[in-house]
Amino acid sequence: MAPLSRKHIWQTFIQESTRVIAANQDCNLTLSESLPIDAVTRAAFNLLGQQGVISASQGHACSECTHPFRSTNDSDTMDVGQGFVTMHVVDGIVMGPTHCAYENCENELLNARGGSFCALHEQEYGNKCRIIGCNQNRVPLTMACQQHQHEWQKHIQNRSPGALAGVHRMLQRPGENLPWLPNPIQHGQHPHDGPPLADRTVKNYFSPNRFYCVETICAQCGTVIGWAKFARSESPTNIVAFLNSIYSSGVPRPAYICIDKACIVLRHIQASEHLQDWFNTSRFLVDSYHYTSHKATDELCRTWCNPAPTDGSAPNLVIPAKDKFGNDCFQRAFNTQACEQLNSWLGGFESILKRMTAANFDWFLHSMLFYHSLFVLKKQGIKKRRAENREVNEESEDDNGVEFGED
Repeated sequence: MAPLSRKHIWQTFIQESTRVIAANQDCNLTLSESLPIDAVTRAAFNLLGQQGVISASQGHACSECTHPFRSTNDSDTMDVGQGFVTMHVVDGIVMGPTHCAYENCENELLNARGGSFCALHEQEYGNKCRIIGCNQNRVPLTMACQQHQHEWQKHIQNRSPGALAGVHRMLQRPGENLPWLPNPIQHGQHPHDGPPLADRTVKNYFSPNRFYCVETICAQCGTVIGWAKFARSESPTNIVAFLNSIYSSGVPRPAYICIDKACIVLRHIQASEHLQDWFNTSRFLVDSYHYTSHKATDELCRTWCNPAPTDGSAPNLVIPAKDKFGNDCFQRAFNTQACEQLNSWLGGFESILKRMTAANFDWFLHSMLFYHSLFVLKKQGIKKRRAENREVNEESEDDNGVEFGED
C-alpha cells in the first residue's frame, strides 16, 4: 500500500472539517462533482465561514466568562436579579497570507507561486514593467523593463538563499557585532500593540503584500467569538469596524471589552458621532499586562480603562479576597490575558499558515478556532459533570452517616 501523501491528509482535513462545521450550523453544502480541493475550500468558507464568527461559541455562557452583577465593592454578595456581566478580550497576532500588491487591493493572488497581482490587476498590467509609474514593456523572464533591470536584479539578490540566511541570522542575533562590521547594527522591531506606523513608500510591484495580523475575540474561558484579518495595521478604525462586524451578526455586546489599545479605541469612538452607541452598551478596558506601561498622566486611560479599579467605580471588575497574610484585598474578577493565551497557542501554526494561499488560510484558521472552541466546551462539560458527581457523593455520604448519642 502506498503511503499517504500531504495532499491526501489535506483533502481529508478539508472534507472532515467541512462536515463537522456544516453539521454544527445545521447547513447543507452542495458542490459540483470533481471540483478541485482549492475550490472546495473557498466555497466552504464562503458558505460556512460566517464572516469570521465561530458558530460553536454562539450563545455560550459559563461561570468563567459570565459573572452575576455586583453593585458595590464592599459585599461578597451578587445581585443575581440585576442580570449578568460578561467580558470579551480582543487581541492580534502578527501573521497572515499574501494578497495583491496593488495599492488598497486585498484580493487573492492569481498565482500564489511567484505572482504579485490578483486576476484583475494581472490582466491590467499584462506585460508592463512592475516599477510604479513605468509604462515600458518588461524584459522576458523578468518583472522590469530594460531601464529598471538594476532594481529587478537587486530584488532577486535580496531574496537569494544566501541573503535570506543572513537575514535569518540577524533576526536571531539582533545585537551581534562581527569583527568586520564597523559599528553594531541596531534592528528595531515594531510591536503589534504599538501605534500604527505610517504607510511605507512602495516603488515596485515585484512581490505581493502580506496581511499584517489576525485579530481575534474570545471569552474568558477561551471559547473564540470571531476573527478577522487586518491588511495594514491594528488601527482603531480597523478594530471598531471588526467589532461592529462581529456584534452586528447576532452576537450580543458584552459589558466589557478588553484590548491593549482600549484608550486609543475609546478616543476614536468619542471623536466619531456614528459610533456613540458603544457608550450605551460596553466599556473598553486595557488588559492588566499592557496597563502598567500606559502613561500615568493619561487621564482618560486611568479613569475609564483601568482593568481593576479599587475605588468602587467598577465593582464588577474586582472581587473581595484575602492575601497570604489574611488581610482584606481585591483581585481581578476577569482574566484579561485570555486572548494572549489563545494567540500563544495559535502561533504554533504560523509556520504552516504563512505558506498557504488566502483561501486555504481562511478555512484552516477558521476550522482550528472552531475545533479549539469545541475542545474548551468539552472540557467545561467534563468539569461540570465531575462537580455534580462530587456533590452527589457528598450528599450520599451525609445521608449514610451514623450519629452516635450518649449512653
